Amino acid sequence: MTGRLLLRVTYAAAMIAGSVAVSPAHAQETYKLGYITDLSGPLAGSYTPTWEGFQLYMKALNDRGGINGHKVEVVLDDDGLKADRATADAKKQAESDKVIGIFGLSLSSTQEPVYSEMRKAGVPVVSTFSGILDTLPPAQPYSYSTGVVFEVAGEAIGELIQKIKPKAKVVGMTFDSVGGRAAIAHNKKAVLAAGGTWGEVLFPVTTRDFTPFAQEAVAQKPDIIVGHYGSGQNLGMIPALRRSGFDGPYVVASYGVTEETIEQAAKRAGSGNNIYYVTRYSSADDKNPAVEAVHAAQKKYGTSKPFSSMHVTGWALGKFVEAALGKCGWPCDRAKLDMAFQTSDVDATGLTGGPIVMTPTDHYGPSYWRLYVWDPNANSMKQESDWLKKDSKGYK
Repeated sequence: MTGRLLLRVTYAAAMIAGSVAVSPAHAQETYKLGYITDLSGPLAGSYTPTWEGFQLYMKALNDRGGINGHKVEVVLDDDGLKADRATADAKKQAESDKVIGIFGLSLSSTQEPVYSEMRKAGVPVVSTFSGILDTLPPAQPYSYSTGVVFEVAGEAIGELIQKIKPKAKVVGMTFDSVGGRAAIAHNKKAVLAAGGTWGEVLFPVTTRDFTPFAQEAVAQKPDIIVGHYGSGQNLGMIPALRRSGFDGPYVVASYGVTEETIEQAAKRAGSGNNIYYVTRYSSADDKNPAVEAVHAAQKKYGTSKPFSSMHVTGWALGKFVEAALGKCGWPCDRAKLDMAFQTSDVDATGLTGGPIVMTPTDHYGPSYWRLYVWDPNANSMKQESDWLKKDSKGYK
């Protein structure tokens, strides 16, 4: 028996996750978890490295002998960014695979039906880097997030961009989704509260030509533009904005956006100047033992995507899961795991600005946010602020 992560992968691109056959006898001796995300749809570039970070943690954990002498098995399914597929995957994992918890998820529109169905089944679900209000107080049963709840992110970004230019004219851009609209609504609220002015541009999720939307944003004569979307959209939007004449500060909200994305977008735009980045978790360019541990695992086990902050995000989820399973003990069932999540206080030093803490009424807890700026000479992120702590109360 190897210490590698045990996977059952049900999509065509299974090569990104090495698998090991699991016998029925072995399956009874493992903690069996589910993971659902977009690995083939429009936002696969954003969600894949987060999954890979979680996978790295589980491989390292299993190589250490697992938890309480038991390895962790993960059943992986691809939702293709479709709500019906995500729901079907969750039902399959709950009913056929008999997982004790489900992790990951993708776009906000896929999350609500999964949370809803798994509440009926009594299966705890933890979204990884995007999340919805169901996890905030008063939290819905079995619904958790260690990632980016858009309302909280939007407010944090609105406060942090004051360090770039106070009382600025800000244009927020997003694709037309529940999460995107929530993010810019709270981004706007924070900007106006700080004495700035606001404009916004929405575009379809499937957009390929970003020029018309870039021109619409530039026509509003902004001091700062903030982009609330994933890697692929930033690869298109940053060059389009520069071609349209905007060379001012552009702020990337870290919804699955990697350092490599920003480097490639800067090359396409002809300049890496004035590109900022706000994230809940540390940049891959941070120099501290926690981030270096993730990087070491990435070098040891390998990933399909270059090392990034999204691997750090997935690794943080793995750390959270290990703590909960350790508290749950052996054997661990869904109800016991759910209770373990509700009393979590996980040291995330170096991965973010503070611990991951949850309570029976707050399934998200305090979160920490940092502003970075891209250094085109060093091809890396430079810290521009301390960690900003945000409470999870008051968003409903």
